[in-house]
This record gives sequence, structure tokens and C-alpha cells, in this order.
Amino acid sequence: MNDWPIVKLGELLSESKNESRKPDSKKRIRVRLNLGGVEQRPDSKDKEGATKYYIRRAGQFIYGQQNLDKGAFGIVPPQLDGYESSADIPAFDVSDLCFPEWIFYFFKQGNFYLKLEPLSKGVGSKRIHPKQLFELDIPLPPKEEQRKILDLIKDFEHKFSEANKEFKNQQNILVKLKSSILQDAFHGSHTEKWRNDHQDVEKANDLLRRIQREKLELILKKKTSKEKLLFKSNKITPPFRVPDTWCWCRYGDLIIDIEAGKSPFCEPQKAQLFEWGVIKISAVSWDRFLENENKKLPINLAPFIEKEIKPGDFILTRANTAELIAKSVIVPENVRPLLLLNDKKLRIKFSNFVNLKYINYYNNGPLARNYYLTVASGTSDSMKNISRKDIKNQMIPLAPLEEQKEIANKIEHLLANCTQLENQIEKSKNDSEVLFQSELSKYFKSTNANLNIGLSVKRKESISILPLLLMNSYTLNKNKTIMELEELLKENGKMSAVNLWKMSKFEHDIDAFYEELKKSIEKKKTIMESKEKGFLELIK
Repeated sequence: MNDWPIVKLGELLSESKNESRKPDSKKRIRVRLNLGGVEQRPDSKDKEGATKYYIRRAGQFIYGQQNLDKGAFGIVPPQLDGYESSADIPAFDVSDLCFPEWIFYFFKQGNFYLKLEPLSKGVGSKRIHPKQLFELDIPLPPKEEQRKILDLIKDFEHKFSEANKEFKNQQNILVKLKSSILQDAFHGSHTEKWRNDHQDVEKANDLLRRIQREKLELILKKKTSKEKLLFKSNKITPPFRVPDTWCWCRYGDLIIDIEAGKSPFCEPQKAQLFEWGVIKISAVSWDRFLENENKKLPINLAPFIEKEIKPGDFILTRANTAELIAKSVIVPENVRPLLLLNDKKLRIKFSNFVNLKYINYYNNGPLARNYYLTVASGTSDSMKNISRKDIKNQMIPLAPLEEQKEIANKIEHLLANCTQLENQIEKSKNDSEVLFQSELSKYFKSTNANLNIGLSVKRKESISILPLLLMNSYTLNKNKTIMELEELLKENGKMSAVNLWKMSKFEHDIDAFYEELKKSIEKKKTIMESKEKGFLELIK
């Protein structure tokens, strides 16, 4: 690899400008972002004579001038041979000295394409023109060696893809697990033993009567109106049986008040303005609270201060996508001093005799979600609306107050475990990506430093155990004492290369790990590859 020549990309690519004499809107090519590949563009009518189109051939390198740095590049596949694209999606014939795939992986390795944004030129809509690409340096091994390397890379890529499928499968399992946790909780499954040990608690029917008395007292004290508090609903048909100490009711039986937000009008022409924030629509999520978008508001906040969000508030989205409609959150203690309720949110005040966490978990669980998606209005999934009446008609299985607290605590604990697993899976995905990119990058020199977009991964000799994917790496013991490679294998026996790396002193320097491992295998001869693919063990 050290003696590979370095050439300009322009020596390997020549732009194809074979203009189509009879443009056909049904035969158009597009290049998807994020390495999504080259595909047929959906048919759309063109303005006659407005744009020139060029015929593309299978095997040509092609990219989107506006989106190369976003992963819009690829190789024209055989099934799109003879299709067309505009000059904004140029295609290039590749020299006989080089395989088209070598060009493709040159841009992909180390996510090199992400570093190309400085090459963009133009006012407004910036583009990376071919002449900018032609100045990039690329290593050029003999074509026979390219073929061998490309075969290795594709094998690595297949394994990486299989690992990602497994990670996705694990994430899907966790989604189902969380849904099951919530569903079981509101069937009473999590607190069956608790109920046997606490048979003297106030039953839910009595609790509901106490809430009604609370409402009547508020009306008598003229702290609220009869119209807001007195709720009449149709007879409830329970969707499933709940424990004998529970009862079915509706949100309207438990709600004291529903307050709508508003988005204050900003007056930038005034001299004195005050920084404020409004809760983002996307912030209303049952397991997190994101804060605000900064805006400016006239210094006179008197008309708006009543819409300030405060810790402990129960906030629900009344208008959003189908996915987020009627999602709720309890505002945490660390919310910043001035955060206003916008017009897409509702602040709901429930009775003091219900547990807000219990309500919030139910509201974001599968039982409530099915109801909201059924009653929400809107012509498309991109924007749905929920009315106050719909919210009040939401059914809920009401447990005794003390049991509500117990259920909320159980759910919180179980979901925290799920979150930990999610974080571990996500880290494993990222680590897998690092391993794959490191293996891919070792075949390309750290060139193009003059453009400040050089590659950071050092080159090293290939060893046959790489790349090894992180199928089970999230189960590693993170408290493990850092030891030498031989010591780790002596204590743990046969290990995967990934686990050995993550538990070694080289955890944050994969290149140093490879060098040390190579030394142990080839020079010291203390470590060898196991018969089980991807595993290492001490030489006895």
C-alpha cells in the first residue's frame, strides 16, 4: 500500500455529456441522500425545453451537485442504463485504470463525503462542480489489487449490514417491550402482590366520589365555573376487566381545568424586547422534555405571563402529526425561568387526588393512543387535531391513589432499564460504524490536507480478523479493569476481537489496538485467531 501512486480524481473521471435528443420524463434518474443509492425518479411533467437532459450509462459514477456532501452519489446500476439526468446530476465515465466502485468507496470511507461542504460554490443554492472534485487526490493501486480489496470491502459491508439489521431488530423488540410494560401496568399485572398486601386502601370508586366533592367545593367557592367542572359522559363499556378495587372512568371525571396556549405576537420594530421561549411541538414526548425556540417578545409581558410553563405542569399536544397528537409530558423541575405555552399545546389540571405520572404513562401508552388516533380530526397524518371534548372522553382504568403511585414507580423503573438498553444498542451501532469505517479507510491515504478535509484514520496493514461487528458488544462489563491484551484473554478465555478492543487500554484508539494485536499475533506470537470466526485466544 505504501507504494501506491496518488493521482488526481480528474485523471480517472471524464464527464459524460451525451445529450438526450428525445427526453423522456419516465426515464429519469435521481440520487438519494445519505447513501440511499441511484434510482428511477417518479414521473413528473417537465416544462418543454426548460432543461437539458443527458443519457447515463451503467457503471458511470454519478452525484448530485447540491448534495454530494449529504451522501448523494453512487454508481448507475444496469437496470437504469440509458436513463437520463440533468447537468445538476452529472455522470462520469471511469478510466480503465480504475473500477467505478473504487471511486464510490473513496467518497464513502471515513464518511469522507461529509467533509466536502467547503468545496461548494455559488450564491444561494451552492453546488460542488466537477472541477472541484477533479482536484482531489486518490490512491490508485493496480486494478487486480483493487478487485481483491473491493471484494473484502463488500464482504465487510454485508456483515455490517447484517449487524445493523440485528440492532434494528433489538430496537423493535424494545419498542414492543415498552408497550407491553405499559399495557400490563394498566391491567393491574405489576401490582398484584401489592394489592394482596394492601387490602385496606381506599377503593377507586370511593376515590372518584372524593374527586367529585373536590369539584363541587371549587364551584361553591367560585374558583371555577360549573360548566368547566361538571362532566357528563355516555355510559362506559369497559374494554377489559380490571382488579375489583379499580374502576373505569373518563378524563373528564378527573380534570379540573384545560387551558389553551397562545403564541404571542412579536414586535421587532420596538426598541425594548425581552428574550423568551416557546415549548417546541416535538418537545412533548412522554419520556423526555425538550425546551424551546428563542424568540423576542415586547418587554410588556403582562398579557402573556399567565401562559408561562411551570414545573409540574401537565402539557398535552392538541395539534400535530398523527405520531405526536395528544402526546403529554410533565414539566420537570429544571425548566428555564420563562417558557411559554404555545397555541398547539394544552395545560391540563387534574384533581389533587390522582397521580400525574400515572395519568401521563397511561396517556402515552397503547390503550390511549389507539383512542386518539381514532377520534383525531385532520385530512392527513401530517396534521391532526384533538378537541377538549375528545380529551375529556378518553377512558382510563382508575386504580386507588396509593396503587397509582406504586404503578408509576414500577413503570418508571422498568422503562429506565429499557432506556439503558436502548443507549447500549445505540452505542453498539455507533461502535460498529467506527469499526467498519476504520477498516474501509485504511485503504485510502490521508490526502487532500490542503482542502482541510483530510482523513483522520491512519493506514495500517490488513489483518484477517477485521472488521468484526458489535453484535453483542453492548453486554460488555464497563467497570472492567484495563489490562493488556494477553491478560484479558488469560482471565476471560476466548474473546471476540470487538470485546477485547473495548475492554483493553486502547478502547479509544482503534488504530493502536490493531497495531498491538498485529504485534501479538505476528511477532510475539502470544495470540491467535480461534477456529470460531471473529474470536481470539491465547496460544497455549
